[in-house]
Amino acid sequence: MLRRLIRLHFRRKASNIFQVSGVSVPPFTVAPTTTKSSITVTQSRKMSSSSSAELQPPPAPTTTRHPTGPIPFLEYPSPNATNTSKNSNSTTKPKRYLLFFISGNPGLIDYYAPFFTHLRTLLNELESKSAASSSPGHQQPITFHIYGQNLIGFSDSDHAPYVPGSPDTEPFVLEEQISHLYDSLVSLNQQKGPFDEIILAGHSVGSFLSLEILHRSLQSSSSSPPSVRPPITTALLLFPTIHQMHLSPSGLHLSRIRSISFLNQYAHVLAKSVVDLVPRFALRWITRNVLGMSEHGSEVTTRFLQSRDGIWQAIHLGKDEMGVIRDGEGRWGWWSSPISSTRGASEQHESCNGDKQEEVVAKEIEAVEEDWQRVADAQIRQEEHEHEQKRQKKGQGQEEAKKLKFFLYFGQNDHWVADRYRDEFIERRQKDGHTGKEGGTKIVIDEDRIPHAFCINHSEQVAEKVRVWIEEVVEG
Repeated sequence: MLRRLIRLHFRRKASNIFQVSGVSVPPFTVAPTTTKSSITVTQSRKMSSSSSAELQPPPAPTTTRHPTGPIPFLEYPSPNATNTSKNSNSTTKPKRYLLFFISGNPGLIDYYAPFFTHLRTLLNELESKSAASSSPGHQQPITFHIYGQNLIGFSDSDHAPYVPGSPDTEPFVLEEQISHLYDSLVSLNQQKGPFDEIILAGHSVGSFLSLEILHRSLQSSSSSPPSVRPPITTALLLFPTIHQMHLSPSGLHLSRIRSISFLNQYAHVLAKSVVDLVPRFALRWITRNVLGMSEHGSEVTTRFLQSRDGIWQAIHLGKDEMGVIRDGEGRWGWWSSPISSTRGASEQHESCNGDKQEEVVAKEIEAVEEDWQRVADAQIRQEEHEHEQKRQKKGQGQEEAKKLKFFLYFGQNDHWVADRYRDEFIERRQKDGHTGKEGGTKIVIDEDRIPHAFCINHSEQVAEKVRVWIEEVVEG
């Protein structure tokens, strides 16, 4: 009994320490480094709203930086990638899918090795099923290629040692993660593809990064050649932190820490100093016996905690998340209601015209120059033209987004998701009429008590759910 009380006390203390870091996994839970639109809601819970101090993200670097060394990754090609079909009567070329997975924070892809391994087995079954039922002129066989890589900055080998005080030599921020991931996706599609369809899958902040990559793809769809543009058709978002992350329970903890100047500046130093006092065998014992991690999760976490810059990168990225992940839907106009978006654009357009006309009149009266009207009108026409181009581009993005499929899996009482805003998001999706057979959103709230950091002890359960969604994608 005494031992149980001691373990409970230690677990709570560890949770308090590591939840304020902004990471998306439980205390000591971080990953290692190795080379159609029907809305389904299973449960909905409400929580009282709370306020928090305004958080500003860390200063962005003056230029987008890139890693200087190789990025650890995990890759699981299809065993049938070179086969046309197991049906001897069919020579149909398989339809190739790429599952591009983006991890949460800490961004160590090794955390997801058990998840990938089990999912690979499940997708092999789908491939065998499609091959057995394929025939010329009918169903096409399919193959799946699974790929995931570290977020940059979490492997000591992919960057020079961080130096405090300069944005150009400090840990990477969200914008740099987005830019690098997008380039990696385009490069992978060119080198290992081209793939017929790409499924983006993201966990925690990886869901936000997935939607940002999708947004970038939609924005470049009219200017990029098809050979460069990744054919993204689906987004699988697991325990997504895409809206008002700073108002989640753990976000509020981080807000309190950030309100103290000393802790805001030196939290990573204090955390690293404490961890360095604990020998490796003790870290493994704590993560296994106190925090209840699997052998794999314990090994990955221990390596992360003993890395040179991993803790600093995780905390720095967490700060950026608190400042950036606010109005998720507002960032992606193509995910908003077409009616409200069109009305908003129209009102903004009229407001813009009115302001410009008043400016012209005021300057005419003041300057009384003969050619001012001509110059001002030309300027207004140019700005109206640019605004119209942006509106059309946004409308094009909305049209393309209608063809996309979204699957969102929310946890119950997720400490990185504010239940109130999650429920409002679900309600908005229903009101916006995202129904029909083509494209859309499916939302599920967990009923199996799977924690936010599923990759520690619940990889197989989540892989089974992802397999069901992927089968829905394949069946169209």
